[in-house]
Amino acid sequence: MYQKCLENCEHAAYCATLISDLPDINRLVVTYVIRFLQGFLKEDIVKKTKMTADNLAMVFAPNLLRCTSTDLQVAMDNSKWEMTFVRTLLNTLDTSYMEGFV
Repeated sequence: MYQKCLENCEHAAYCATLISDLPDINRLVVTYVIRFLQGFLKEDIVKKTKMTADNLAMVFAPNLLRCTSTDLQVAMDNSKWEMTFVRTLLNTLDTSYMEGFV
């Protein structure tokens, strides 16, 4: 699944499908985290925190995706695509069904 995340990181619909295919507990946790982070993307909050979707993706991508390679160069090369995947989720994932949880 990790490789699919990287290969389709800019395709919002496919990213959402990958999340929906996770086991229930994993899907709920990822959606909860993304919804929580989406709250920080409101314009007035971004002005104060300077934490754009790009910045949030940079910070949280290593916590949501784990490169399986032990090769440091591969991990570094993949980090760009990991951040893109998380940014896509932050900008497009429908987390409305989590209303009331966050």
